[in-house]
Amino acid sequence: MRVLYVCTANICRSPSAEALLQAAGIAQVQSAGVAAVHGAPCCSLAPLLAGVDHRSQPLTAPLVRSADIVLTAAREHQSAVLALDPDARAKTFTIRQAGRLAQWLLDEGIVEAARMRATAPDGWAQRFEPGDPRQYVMPLPAPPERAAWLVAELDAARGFAPAPPTAPRRRRRDPEPPHPDDVPDPHAVGAQWHEPAAEQITAATAPLIEVLRQVG
Repeated sequence: MRVLYVCTANICRSPSAEALLQAAGIAQVQSAGVAAVHGAPCCSLAPLLAGVDHRSQPLTAPLVRSADIVLTAAREHQSAVLALDPDARAKTFTIRQAGRLAQWLLDEGIVEAARMRATAPDGWAQRFEPGDPRQYVMPLPAPPERAAWLVAELDAARGFAPAPPTAPRRRRRDPEPPHPDDVPDPHAVGAQWHEPAAEQITAATAPLIEVLRQVG
């Protein structure tokens, strides 16, 4: 699978996610920034980038089109992705959203159900109770088509997986809490966010790695 991570400057959040997934050795990974310049070094405070030699690059339409899936640090970056390629909507998620949806696929046994349907398709829907998402799963295809299959299942999961809980503001004058599908930008909200951002990226990437391994 060809994965493209996107953030603002491509020096902190997206290269952190890129480095983490690259280390798993199960995908071709790149990253870019919607406001990036060419060749800027990565953030020295990002925990996941220690020892990583990364140089920033701007987001381009060819990068978006060549990716099987586009994972953005925050929802605001999705509009930049879609401005370059409106057809990328179904394959574009935030990092945390993709992790949440991947975890739902794992919890619901979607990959295993797809393997079973590929080998025993007859009467598939009748095996499950009404509303069971496994009755709608498409058969797991041959390896060359599995990246597209997984992206389609993640896209379909948007309509099944529970929405993430949102943190209410304690007082009216309190700042709006970060959206649960976004990784806050430490360079915008404060350097103290480098560690939490790394933790959020790591937590979101773990189920994605696992579902990629299951799909094969």
